[in-house]
Amino acid sequence: MTSSDDIMPPSDNDNEPRVKESVIRLMTRLAMQHDAVNLSQGFPNEPPPRKVKLALAQAVLSGKDYGLLQNNHCDITEQELADSIVNLLTKETEEDDNMTDDLNQYSPPMGRADVRKAVSDYYSRLYDYDVSDDNITLTLGATEAVATALRTVGRPGDKVVVFEPFHELYSSQIEIFYLDPVYVTLKPNKEGNWWVYDEDELKGAIKGSKAIILNTPHNPTGKCFEYKELKQIVDLCLQEEDCYIITDEIYEHMTYNDDRKHILIP
Repeated sequence: MTSSDDIMPPSDNDNEPRVKESVIRLMTRLAMQHDAVNLSQGFPNEPPPRKVKLALAQAVLSGKDYGLLQNNHCDITEQELADSIVNLLTKETEEDDNMTDDLNQYSPPMGRADVRKAVSDYYSRLYDYDVSDDNITLTLGATEAVATALRTVGRPGDKVVVFEPFHELYSSQIEIFYLDPVYVTLKPNKEGNWWVYDEDELKGAIKGSKAIILNTPHNPTGKCFEYKELKQIVDLCLQEEDCYIITDEIYEHMTYNDDRKHILIP
């Protein structure tokens, strides 16, 4: 968990780094140094599904995606994939040399068309939200996605609103691009069972800002922003005419309370 108190203050010396060492990397290094249990970094405790690993092996060997990204091929079995891999491994060398490899190539800047189509289908299936493949760009994780969005809409000196506490990724990316962070604090409500923000603080922060980073469900509080809160954020950004909402919804499926579900901003 990071707050604005943990951020390195701006320096007049351009030779000084604007970003401190990642807290996660620091704690990982210290845990290794002192043979301690590392609680700062998440480590998956289960392997990927066997079918996914077989599909990856099949794709690397064949240079084809075996149609797994198409809805009408989702019923391909693990055994069929395994049989295909065995067949590929026993092919004659000459046939291998003449095979057209469609996958092991440079990807288009926006990402492969079939993967972007799969993302579009995902939003349509889960949220009834239609988005064109041409409006989807694939990135290497959330870090690159946030960096790309900030670099696209922001210029040095522009203000970016962040709810605190926050994942350290946001502040570091803001600093790297010489943007100015503006923090809005999430606090427990009077009942102590939910997190809220001060509406006037949010209004003042968004005024004159270029973007707001909205993480919902929120890390580390677990807060799912409610419809009325999302509407207020959207309305305030529209009033500014040029304030973008950069959403980080990586935890969208990790909600366990029927009263508070994740809501997508279309």
